[in-house]
Amino acid sequence: MSVFKIQPLLNRLSLLIGLCVPLHASAAVVPDRTRVIFEESAPSVSVTVSNKNPQLPFVVQSWIEDQNSKKVSSPLMVLPPLQRIEPNESSVLRIVKLPDVALPADRESVFYLNVREIPPKTEAVNSMQIALQSKIKLFYRPAAAKRERGEDLALRMNLRVDPVSKQLLMDNPSPFHITVVGLLAGAQKIQMPIDAIMIAPFSSARIALPNTSFSELRVSNMNDFGGQTDSLFNCVANVCKGVEP
Repeated sequence: MSVFKIQPLLNRLSLLIGLCVPLHASAAVVPDRTRVIFEESAPSVSVTVSNKNPQLPFVVQSWIEDQNSKKVSSPLMVLPPLQRIEPNESSVLRIVKLPDVALPADRESVFYLNVREIPPKTEAVNSMQIALQSKIKLFYRPAAAKRERGEDLALRMNLRVDPVSKQLLMDNPSPFHITVVGLLAGAQKIQMPIDAIMIAPFSSARIALPNTSFSELRVSNMNDFGGQTDSLFNCVANVCKGVEP
């Protein structure tokens, strides 16, 4: 191969390397929570977003999507949709429900709050900028979806082990979304590798199990504050029942 054919390829490769080297992907604009609960009785819900960068201002774009990742402006909307946040400063996003818009009254509805940071234009040569985005679960909780203060919602589930297919059937008879992020089997709390799953109200899901020989199971799930709770179930004859703490 002649040098004339190789050189253009080297030039393109050098350009790609030059573009990739200065790439940074650490978020500057950070929300103050990982999930939002909008109670029906509340007029609005606020989320604080902070610009952690000590030098640069950022423009912040915010919007809401439904569970199908479609951008919506009703029944919930976020204000302001666009704002500038100075270095080391914070601002507030306000989520409101539009009047005369009906949502299911017997169960939670799930949406997603999106917060995208837009960095200022850079003068650096051969640099690449990335607009990072946070996506937060937003639950609208009607008054009929009642729970006791501090209640472990995961304990409402009915669990059944299928040893033939090596699956765990998780039935959620409650009006709440329950997000399962892990399983710990036995008194030794052996971690089972699973993919996180959100079980919708009044529905069920199946999770593959590496083994089914356990008499107790801890279901790791997300609580209203974005923390993780391990809910204990005792398993007898392939049926697992929740144990109140």
